[in-house]
Amino acid sequence: MKIRLLTIGQKMPAWVLTGFEDYFKRIQPFVQTQVIELPMAKRGKNDSQADILKYCQLEGESILNALKPGEVLIALEVGGRELSTEKLALTMKGWMQDGQDIALAIGGPDGLSDQVRQAAAWHWSLSKLTMPHPLVRVLLIEQLYRAMSINHNHPYHRA
Repeated sequence: MKIRLLTIGQKMPAWVLTGFEDYFKRIQPFVQTQVIELPMAKRGKNDSQADILKYCQLEGESILNALKPGEVLIALEVGGRELSTEKLALTMKGWMQDGQDIALAIGGPDGLSDQVRQAAAWHWSLSKLTMPHPLVRVLLIEQLYRAMSINHNHPYHRA
């Protein structure tokens, strides 16, 4: 199994890079993980709803074009299913047993396109809270690491 994070946006604040890199390094012994940073469409100050929809569609096309054959696409979005960390660990164990390669799609500041939503095998919400777009990367990689630490009986997760 491999996990790829398909993320919109390439210039992250230093605090995001620091937090993300820490957990990214930690997860590698458990599961091969890769980050694919895709460009965010350029936005203007006075964009209309039609402009925003166009940006989401362009970003969605780049996500779908980055998919590898056989990867299972999971869309991260507010309306998706919520998982406890323990349920995520069980889900990841299932992915590993099935030999599934997973692509986790993180949209831009305006979310994911309808095309990505329709192509996704399922939708996952990290929280009901609205979060800054860059924070999602850090929270996601930490939870993936925590789930893998549970699956490998590593002491990181203390319930």
